[in-house]
Amino acid sequence: MDNAAPGPRRSKRRPAPKVTWWEKDPKAYLAGSAESAAKDGWDLTKPPANENEARACSDWPLWRKAIKDEVVAHKHLGTWSKTKVSNKKQKTVKTRFGFDINHDAKGKLTRYKARLVAEGFNQVPGRDFDETWAPVPNAATTRAIFAVAAANDWEIHHFDIKTAFLNAKMDKEMYIKLPDGVEDGDSGEICRMNLALYGTKQAGRLWGMKLDKELKEMGASRSPVDPCVYEWNHPVHGRVFILVYVDDLIVARKSLAGVKAVKSEVSGKSDVRDMAEVKDFIGIKAMRDRKARSITLSNPGHTATLLETFGMEMATPNKIPMASGVKLAKTGKDLLPEGNRYAALVGSLLYLSTMTRPDISFAVGVLSRFMSCPEKAHMRAANGVLRYLCGTTRLGVAYGISEPLQGYVDAAWAGDADGRRSTTGFIFTVNGGPVAWASKWQSTVASSTAEAEYMAAAMATKEALWLRKLLGVLGVDGQAVPMGEDNQSCLALINNTEATGRTKHVDVAYHMVRDYRTRGDVALYFLPSAEMPADGLTKPLPSPAFTAFRDAIGVSPDLGGADMAQW
Repeated sequence: MDNAAPGPRRSKRRPAPKVTWWEKDPKAYLAGSAESAAKDGWDLTKPPANENEARACSDWPLWRKAIKDEVVAHKHLGTWSKTKVSNKKQKTVKTRFGFDINHDAKGKLTRYKARLVAEGFNQVPGRDFDETWAPVPNAATTRAIFAVAAANDWEIHHFDIKTAFLNAKMDKEMYIKLPDGVEDGDSGEICRMNLALYGTKQAGRLWGMKLDKELKEMGASRSPVDPCVYEWNHPVHGRVFILVYVDDLIVARKSLAGVKAVKSEVSGKSDVRDMAEVKDFIGIKAMRDRKARSITLSNPGHTATLLETFGMEMATPNKIPMASGVKLAKTGKDLLPEGNRYAALVGSLLYLSTMTRPDISFAVGVLSRFMSCPEKAHMRAANGVLRYLCGTTRLGVAYGISEPLQGYVDAAWAGDADGRRSTTGFIFTVNGGPVAWASKWQSTVASSTAEAEYMAAAMATKEALWLRKLLGVLGVDGQAVPMGEDNQSCLALINNTEATGRTKHVDVAYHMVRDYRTRGDVALYFLPSAEMPADGLTKPLPSPAFTAFRDAIGVSPDLGGADMAQW
């Protein structure tokens, strides 16, 4: 075995206490839980589903003003034009108003918002649209930018483009029917659409193409690693990085003047809303301590809304998301009735687990396997995750101290009770916090633990190579990515390329890990199972082990969660 491979990185985090704060004073905790999100500052007012509901609300005057502002903006932009069509059978797409409420980083209600949207599900392929694909950044890309910004004390600002899609011209001849009262005269009058109205299938693509053209015209280049990352080499301020998420943009660099230069260029071509230093981005709350050079990303608002939606805001909290030893399976018994909300619940949990909560990734991954035929046991397990979130609303991923890219990979052999497939778990950390992680089934059944670990190592290697390229774009020097692995047989398979009768059946696709190890792109080393951070991504752990896992991967309370400092 290669003795030059790096050893395990020892965690510098303090071990968690054996007794949590809510165990010491459960009455005080439950009293605080009853007031929950509202007392924590989060406004949980639900927007109306349609115009009829809006008219029935006590705050209808505010919604009416929002509708009026939206119509005035469309008329100013010339989104549509009145026309007379001789063909009475002319196909049209109906439109309606959608409603939403905007909040600031502290969860306070800031704006009633109405948006005119087209019912794009009525569009006909070939006639009304062709291509629809539009890129959004990988979640790991967003986290990596925050991680690098924290360690290097970069400025990181946020702004969005107002009515972004309406900056792009429609690429097809389309006709719409407006809601009553939008235009004077006959409510059934047909209007021709001039701009890419929200709701049309190609609107996101058309806007993305227009923004890409504008950024390139100002001198920015698109990254080959992630199409939503742009690099602008300013002649005075140097390199500035731009992350695009549809109509939300993040600008990051050491120089504040460079950040302002990007804002000035973009605002010269589109109407923008400047939010200054980023505090809330696509629902992620960013809290920063400049002196400590740390940034914490969390989703307390989404979590609070999720608990309120499913009636679990006052539930007694669990210490762990899934009890150790739990094995869920498809029995075909005690099926949930039609109209159950299992899929909606698991979908919301998936968002959390992929954005800022790697500690629930394994539990949510298991729950997602039963979407088609959920049973009562599955719903109880999902509610168990909600109980865990009830006590950990303010947890998130934290970045700070400068540390290179580090990976950990593990596998649980034949953990699936139905198909006997194994589970892969890996996590990569940068600057003290996780930037990429996964907990998923392997595509084929492994015949041994070593084979399962070997397949997991191959999957993690692909992620490691991509992350190294991404960090290289952000100015972080590339090196062999160290990856901890707790199976000696797997390491022997990687380090010795000679095929044997026991390994000749392994798919050639998994042997790529050997090649990249030989080239020096990755460096796998042995890490004992007791010290393996990825263990919690492959199986449910008991409370002490789970707490150690959570600390090891960099999940901690956000800077506003002082009451959770003892977790």
